[in-house]
Amino acid sequence: MIACELDDPDGIIFVHATGLWSIADVDRHYTHLSLIIADRRRNDLPIRILSDVTEAQRQARETEARILEHMERTYQPTDRVAILVADVADKMYVRARLGKAIVGVFSSQLPAEMWLMSDDLQPPGIAA
Repeated sequence: MIACELDDPDGIIFVHATGLWSIADVDRHYTHLSLIIADRRRNDLPIRILSDVTEAQRQARETEARILEHMERTYQPTDRVAILVADVADKMYVRARLGKAIVGVFSSQLPAEMWLMSDDLQPPGIAA
């Protein structure tokens, strides 16, 4: 399951995902997320996304590839996207799968939120 909600006043879009996802689940999620992002862009609001996958299972390679395709199409370089994972092993795995994507990967929510709200910090693990 993948759920998405916008938390104002800080403007962070929270995504909470659990279990395994089908490609159709991923497509539906990004269709919904794209609408929220488009609305925020129209209103000149920053894009800040916290994707909590701490309760998700490792996805099939095809599903991971589809997520990466959507990320490339959906996010712009000025967007702040943080992925919250369960532990250090997951953090290393996700960073390796993301390649050069400028996304913060965290195993603790508070640092993820602090990074999202601080526009001048590079994501952890990304060299300046």
